[in-house]
Amino acid sequence: MNTTIAPTRSLAFPLVLLVGGGIIYATFFSANRIAVDGGVPSMALAFWQSFFGAAALLVVSVIARDLPRLSGAHLRQYGFTAIFSFSIPLVALTFAAPQLPAGLLTLVLTLTPALTYIFAFIARLERFNLWSTGGLVVGLAGVVLIVRPWTWGGLGGDVSGMWFLVALIAPLGYAVNNVVVALIRPAETTTLQLSTGVMVFATVVMFPFMWAIDGFYLFEGATAGGIGGTVWAGFTDIVIFLVLFEVIHRAGPVFFSQFNYIVPAAGIIWAFILFQDSFPPIVWVAIAFMAVGLFLANRGTNQSIREREAEQAAKG
Repeated sequence: MNTTIAPTRSLAFPLVLLVGGGIIYATFFSANRIAVDGGVPSMALAFWQSFFGAAALLVVSVIARDLPRLSGAHLRQYGFTAIFSFSIPLVALTFAAPQLPAGLLTLVLTLTPALTYIFAFIARLERFNLWSTGGLVVGLAGVVLIVRPWTWGGLGGDVSGMWFLVALIAPLGYAVNNVVVALIRPAETTTLQLSTGVMVFATVVMFPFMWAIDGFYLFEGATAGGIGGTVWAGFTDIVIFLVLFEVIHRAGPVFFSQFNYIVPAAGIIWAFILFQDSFPPIVWVAIAFMAVGLFLANRGTNQSIREREAEQAAKG
């Protein structure tokens, strides 16, 4: 099957992007918290953060003379990623989050790596690899350790089956997008082009949602912190799409999916730094689990790359 995963002998750069991008993107939750506390409605926040992100990327694209292409293949990639990795998960989480315990929601989102592995296996992008599987399991164990201290004795509150299914839409969308990006990325394109195109497309898609739920909102009544939080959230959206396209291109969708283990750990640390939120010592144990999981996944991806190179060499 033809894919757009680039052959690479080193995962050093993808690993730096994954960890660095995860640490930066983890501030997204703090930025949203600041924006909402500053009076910005949730759906308007989603639209304006995508708008600010798209505007910034368009400026960079003009300066770099690397504007998004408008071929059918490019438009298909923009639309698919904007819908499955931004709009649908965001809308699903916006409605499900108030109805579900935070611990359960965190666990739902960390299903993304496992779902990505399953879909990549079905699409023949990945073979079964013990190291990669072990990395997914250890990483998920770290997430469970983080969630568990605040939910010991139960998930808290009533858990609605319907809202749980709504929340599952988010990791399903992320996982499907991770795999499809590796399958349909146009050969003649750049990460900047793709990221810009997706952000512009996402802005267009989110506008009717904002209009229907929050009206045509122009930051009426928002504080400076609310506006600043929205702009910062837009910056984190830029980071996630640049990392997504570049890491999947270089290392594949399963390797990128470890992003969903880095972000919860980094998010807790950012919450402690910015809001002085407290957390128990076991969180450090959980972060260690995630680091081990990332190491195992990295080893598994390296092994898969060597196997593919050996097969290509054998075929001559």
